[in-house]
Amino acid sequence: MDLCQTRLQTTSAVFVLCLVILFPRVGLSQEDATQALRKQLGEIQNQLKSALDRIDQLEKEKSSSSARLGQVEKSVQAVQSAPSILNPAIGLVLDADLEKLGTAGGNFNFRSAELGLAASVDPYARMYSFIVGSNNGVEVEEAAAITTSLPWNLTAKGGRFFADFGRLPKNHPHEYAFVNTPLSIERMVGGESKADGVEINYLFPMPFFLRATLGGYNKIGEGNERLDDTKSRAWSRFTYLGRLNTYFDVSDNHSIELGSSLAYTPSVRVAGDPSGGDRTLAGIDLTYRYQPLDSTTYQGLTIGSELFTNSERVIRPSDLIKREQSFGGYSYAELKLNRSWSTGFLFDYAPSIESPGKKTLSYSPFLTWNLSEFNRLRFQYSFFDDKVREEKADRGNQFFLQWTTIIGAHTHGFRGR
Repeated sequence: MDLCQTRLQTTSAVFVLCLVILFPRVGLSQEDATQALRKQLGEIQNQLKSALDRIDQLEKEKSSSSARLGQVEKSVQAVQSAPSILNPAIGLVLDADLEKLGTAGGNFNFRSAELGLAASVDPYARMYSFIVGSNNGVEVEEAAAITTSLPWNLTAKGGRFFADFGRLPKNHPHEYAFVNTPLSIERMVGGESKADGVEINYLFPMPFFLRATLGGYNKIGEGNERLDDTKSRAWSRFTYLGRLNTYFDVSDNHSIELGSSLAYTPSVRVAGDPSGGDRTLAGIDLTYRYQPLDSTTYQGLTIGSELFTNSERVIRPSDLIKREQSFGGYSYAELKLNRSWSTGFLFDYAPSIESPGKKTLSYSPFLTWNLSEFNRLRFQYSFFDDKVREEKADRGNQFFLQWTTIIGAHTHGFRGR
């Protein structure tokens, strides 16, 4: 019993001694592990902080590089655009045809070469010019300045330009849907409405387009020989114009353009009539367009009509001076089949100014082949039922093959349609 008790006591003492010896080492090992973990966590935090700092630095460098790149791009663009700022846009249109004019015979006709120049003058104005060479020589057909910053929706134009009379009279012939200027425009307006003078336009603040034009000129009409551009005159011998025109969409596919024009000259003196008299030229124009939204812009239908009335004192064939009033006009339709082809028909009613009872009726189907936006061929047949007998070329069967080509920048805006 004593031996067993002694062994138990000895074993307990040894166990206690082992605990006393080992426990500090176990505690020391746990403390070392905790410190090691704390050290590693601290290192990870430092690395993360370094990484975040590096990301911030890279973002700043990226922003700085983008800003510098943007400045470089702006500098390059400024250098590239500097020549275009100083130089105007330039374009050239060549218009020629092969024609057979009834009993007058055939001809290779160099109709015109039109050089166009246009550019902004400054923030307040822009300027354009069309210089035309033809069989009759070279002339400045248009050269005008237009304001761009007047208040109250006003625009002013001055110089030589096509007066805002009618629709087709203020267009260049190569812009027509057909070959030639209708005889009704030639006889009543004088061809293109070329004029030296000034115009003011007012755009009404309406939910649709509505514009008014007032103008004063030496005369209107390139072929108008009643007055001379090179001579001074009284205020009563200037020509004054008023026009009101609008454009609105009837629906998504249909639109209407409507205009009315009045040109008034208080005093026109003809030979043998020193007292003279006033001249009134009025017109109304209507254009309908069908442009299907589900189709391309190269398909659609355009129908245009324009009616004129002219009242003035004229010399009759019997040398009698008498006031005559004449009426005339044209109508046409153009069907755009696709990007390359279009076709249409023109009817023209052209009276004689001196003898309104005499008139010329013409009927002209035409076919246009657009090789591209800058190269066009057009074939037209015209039959002239002439009762005026002014020119042999104004009657009979006529055939035209027109070739129109363009290089450079050339546009007449919305009117070229």
